[in-house]
Amino acid sequence: MTLKAKYSLIEVAKAIDEKRYWLSAPSRSLSEVIRIFEKLSNPKSEAEATDFILQGIKSLKADDFVQSVLQWNDPKCVADVYGAMIAGQPWFIKFRIDEDGLLEEISFHPPNKSMTTVSGTVIPEGDWQDEKQKMR
Repeated sequence: MTLKAKYSLIEVAKAIDEKRYWLSAPSRSLSEVIRIFEKLSNPKSEAEATDFILQGIKSLKADDFVQSVLQWNDPKCVADVYGAMIAGQPWFIKFRIDEDGLLEEISFHPPNKSMTTVSGTVIPEGDWQDEKQKMR
């Protein structure tokens, strides 16, 4: 049986185009995108990082899907997880659409472990683990 995403990527893109999304503040996603691009000597502002995240989500294909996950043990809160290589970097991407059509619970950061998409593509663990090790 093939795993299938809960949310249509067409509806996800439409929510972004209609500005029906919410990035929590402060957003780990924004700080991780900013950190990665600083490390690559290609710094991004908060607005550029936000645009990178939203465009990255819009670039997803059905083949990038990994799994749907339950949030907060609430059957009404299910998020889709994707793994993709974007701008040459591995990304863990998670989101859901709430009952009002708002795209939320957006996660966009280096994966903390490798992931395999439904197409069989392996998205490697990101670099943030290395950074964590150095902090210890």
